[in-house]
Amino acid sequence: MLSRVPEIPPPLEKAAPDSYADSPFVDAISIVAMPKGFANPNMTLFDGTTDPFDHVSQYKQKMMAVTAVGHVKEACMCKGFAFTLSGPALRWLVSLPNRSISTFADLVNSFTQQFASSRKPQRHAGDLYRIVQGANETIGEYNTRFNNEKVAVRKCDVSTTVEAFGRVLHHESDLYKQLTMHPCHSFKVVQEKAAAAIRLEEDILARASIPSMPSVSSTSAIFEVK
Repeated sequence: MLSRVPEIPPPLEKAAPDSYADSPFVDAISIVAMPKGFANPNMTLFDGTTDPFDHVSQYKQKMMAVTAVGHVKEACMCKGFAFTLSGPALRWLVSLPNRSISTFADLVNSFTQQFASSRKPQRHAGDLYRIVQGANETIGEYNTRFNNEKVAVRKCDVSTTVEAFGRVLHHESDLYKQLTMHPCHSFKVVQEKAAAAIRLEEDILARASIPSMPSVSSTSAIFEVK
């Protein structure tokens, strides 16, 4: 009768006596004891607002330090993942049907599918041509920014990366002229030439900050007056 009355919230559900045994993992995972000395991975908790693929990648790197093998490793990967979730993400994991996850791959697939809307826009090779060197940006700053953006691009061939790096440099820079006159066939060679240009650039800036010394003719004139 209460459920039919408007504006009356539904009664709170009571936990079942054996609800402590509920688990989204199959028994082969849920009954495995965690290794002695296991520590929760120290990382930013995922609340559903950041990229789920980045979170999974970071989690895998953190869990490489866990000394476990075989089925124990699988159980650690599944159980440890819960410690990296908070808010809606943790509620999602708890609400999964009992015994619906049998492997870590199942967990990752369900996780990334659930929070796919929070994934960063996928970068393409053509986006590298938009990383234009700023008017007051040094080659070192540009090189760092280009490499950071390049990591986010998936399936980018070497020729496109090499061409894009040179195309968006200042057209008056010596590095642009060198890469245009002498095209490179590997990004490693491009980075070696960029490193040389950065050293020259830093040396010029360092020299510019040193107070100018009197010229030889001015010094001679001082001695002649004396």
